[in-house]
Amino acid sequence: MRQKRVKRRRRHNRPQIILTRLHHAVSTTVDTVNQQSLVRGFMLGLVSMTLGTYHPALAQNWQPTLPSDSGVTTDHPGDLRQTHSPARQTTPSLTASPEAVRLVADQEMPAPSTTQSFDIPEGSLAEALQSYSHLFEWQFLYPSDLVVGKRTQGVRGTYSKQDALGRLLKGTGVAHRFSHANTVILYPSEGAGINGAGMGKQGKRTENFVVTLDPVEVRDTVIHRPAAFLPPVEGYKADQATGSTRSALPISETPSSIGVVTRDAIRDTMSRSQNDAFEQTSGISRGNLAFGRSESFNIRGFNMGGANNASSIRQNGLAADSLFSLDPALIERYEIIKGPASITGGASSPGGLVNRITKSPQDENFATSEFQAGSFSLLRGVMDANGVLPQNKNLRGRLVFAVEDGGNFVDKVDVRQYTLAPSLEMSLFGGAGTLLLTGHYQKFDGSSYIGFPLMENGKAPDIPRSRNFGGGSKNGAKTNFEGQNYELHYNHDFINNLTLSVRGKYSKSDLTDKTIYGYNYGGSIPSSGLSYVYSGLRKIDIETYAGEAFLSKEFEAFGQKHEVLVGADYRHQKDDFLLGYANLGTDNIFNPANNFQAPSDEVLENNARNPRSSTLIQTGLFGQAVVRPFEPFTLVAAGRYDWADVDNTTLRTNETLNKTYSEFTGRVGGNYELFPWMRLYAGYSQSFQVNTNSTTVDGSLLPPETGENYEVGAKLDLLDNRLRITTALFRSYRQNVSTRDPANPGFQIAVGEQRHQGVEFDVNGRPLPGLNLIGAFTYFNAEITKDNDTANEGSTPNQIPKSYVGRIFATYELQSGPLQGLGFGGGVYFQSGFELQIPNNVKTDAYERVDAVLFYRPPQKAYDFTINVRNLLDATYIESPGTPTAYNQFGSPVSVFGTLRVKFSPDLDWSLW
Repeated sequence: MRQKRVKRRRRHNRPQIILTRLHHAVSTTVDTVNQQSLVRGFMLGLVSMTLGTYHPALAQNWQPTLPSDSGVTTDHPGDLRQTHSPARQTTPSLTASPEAVRLVADQEMPAPSTTQSFDIPEGSLAEALQSYSHLFEWQFLYPSDLVVGKRTQGVRGTYSKQDALGRLLKGTGVAHRFSHANTVILYPSEGAGINGAGMGKQGKRTENFVVTLDPVEVRDTVIHRPAAFLPPVEGYKADQATGSTRSALPISETPSSIGVVTRDAIRDTMSRSQNDAFEQTSGISRGNLAFGRSESFNIRGFNMGGANNASSIRQNGLAADSLFSLDPALIERYEIIKGPASITGGASSPGGLVNRITKSPQDENFATSEFQAGSFSLLRGVMDANGVLPQNKNLRGRLVFAVEDGGNFVDKVDVRQYTLAPSLEMSLFGGAGTLLLTGHYQKFDGSSYIGFPLMENGKAPDIPRSRNFGGGSKNGAKTNFEGQNYELHYNHDFINNLTLSVRGKYSKSDLTDKTIYGYNYGGSIPSSGLSYVYSGLRKIDIETYAGEAFLSKEFEAFGQKHEVLVGADYRHQKDDFLLGYANLGTDNIFNPANNFQAPSDEVLENNARNPRSSTLIQTGLFGQAVVRPFEPFTLVAAGRYDWADVDNTTLRTNETLNKTYSEFTGRVGGNYELFPWMRLYAGYSQSFQVNTNSTTVDGSLLPPETGENYEVGAKLDLLDNRLRITTALFRSYRQNVSTRDPANPGFQIAVGEQRHQGVEFDVNGRPLPGLNLIGAFTYFNAEITKDNDTANEGSTPNQIPKSYVGRIFATYELQSGPLQGLGFGGGVYFQSGFELQIPNNVKTDAYERVDAVLFYRPPQKAYDFTINVRNLLDATYIESPGTPTAYNQFGSPVSVFGTLRVKFSPDLDWSLW
């Protein structure tokens, strides 16, 4: 799908004084709130947003000016919207004179076409018309205020295109008339036509309708460039992603494997964490959660995320730390880029990266409120309000607020979290520029549990899954996190299809995490169940400045559209790290006394072996070309040169190690359309990643890790583009892996090498009306091919699935009848078990988890209900892999969660049936 170049959403960091004041105001408010006042504030905010929703607003994409003698009167001159098909044009731009642009509406309606199946969901009328336009290459002409705030009940069933349009507009107060076989004029079903157009002086319809437009430039683009913020996706299938190429190249045309987890998929599966959401795509699996809610993960078997990997997560296209999982209420979608992403990521793993896209302002007024309750005393509320000001139609704002209490199945693990995310978007310079300011503040006060050792046979101990071996919060365990992130994005379209994109950010994350846990140094738990008990304190502060700017140019040659892009990016990240621990004694995991109290922070800080401060300054220059030498073939070539400067300071001695790296990485790939519904692709890409902590015996930092990836695959768009199937075959190499120096214990040398290879399969879409489907499967083989200890060669790297991981999930919603909107679904997640140590001799068991969902989402109603059941068959399994000595965690027992969502709009019905 190709988008109109109408809106651009980009972000950057605010002035420091604003950041300081906002941080102080928000943190003071959150720190002083208690649960009772929080509930009152939640309800007060809900009422305020509800009242603020009921006002007229304007949103427009195309603004021709109507001359005074055209016979058309409007309340807002020039406010006429044209929704058109994104089909590729042969002319990059067209300047039309008043004589050349005439819309004549006295033609007869085209003959009815053959029937076909429709599945357009209930929702925004403006978005539904846009989908209709994309589907049939029809043009819709209407004043923008005609559809603002209006909703459609959708179309589901088998109809002709003309009949389906009538059903789409039914009950909206909007009528239509064909001016051409593929051009439709919309007007109010009662009263005036298009703001008076097409009506006689007495308000009666005339037979002819003529609108003459002033000169207007109509631009067509092949590649739309919102740097990160693509329009929201209905269902489970996305057609575009920006995380791989910095441009909205269609996924089917991109010569690499990309997974997208949409907002609907997050909601239907009730993904309460990013690792829950990642289950919906192939190539990615859970990692070790020894550091609480940092949620490490693996892409194609390479460890990503977690507190010590700052190159695997990007937020809205900008570098982000992965210290703490972002509240899912803020997420619009996840883009999982598989394989090295040199053009986007710079220093990153050969596995790929995750680009999380947060919610941003939209073109219509709405407000929704969600309340969730369920197992393990979960209470959660979310408010999401969006507004377009009537006084300034180019100004849009959005506010998301989420609060959560409880919900962890492990005893004495407290969860109290608050998140606030405002955003403001402005259209500037007559729509040529778009400025987006966005930010979030997140605070967590509670505790975490990092798991248990295994038994001597490598199996999990036979204990209740809710057991907190160590005592948890009542014994002094605590987790306090405070995170803030501010971004500025600006996009500007110049003449001759030249686009400038600038974005930047400032973020700060502070974590204090004190835990009590079982740890058997050097071995597993004996059959007696006796285990050592430790207390650990981890303090991490990460401060990041990041920004980038790039120019892109679209041009035509050899009858095809092409694009070139050049730019630069910058990241300055400072990371202060402290880890101290103490042995508290022994306890029995089968019958724990849990009577050890965690030492004071001061004691654990003094026990820290090597507190450090690391600074990474990275600058990159990059370029990319998207070339279509002939009609069915697309070639994408990209390269970048990076300079990275690393300072590692030992805080006890104040000694600093410094190393400067420079590296070129590239990527090239081709995509060939074999059939209209099938594309084949092949690609090669490189990566590099700095070693910020590992040192050699002479005190120097290790050279960077490097990576290569070879990949071929196919992408099939079936059933009128309603279903996509993607397959990929890959082989990746990781060199200069840090390994133990056999001659100098405690130091490292970079001689290790790993090879990861496998096959991936994904299916996403809506194959039948009402049926949404997700399927993901990965089979891979990861092997250590070079190591100082030859006994390790041939082993699978630890804490990754041994061979396979997959997911199947589907929902079905009734399309008609008295129970229209009632739906149900479910799925299974399965994997082969984790290798836990090298050489491979301890592995967790394979497992399957079954989930289910039941919902009622009636069209045109102001509410909907959802019930999610996780682990329906109550399977027992290790979800977070550690080592035989510690850090293993069970998956949740069977759990049930209910969600009530209320939508505030004057057009919606509050009746129960």
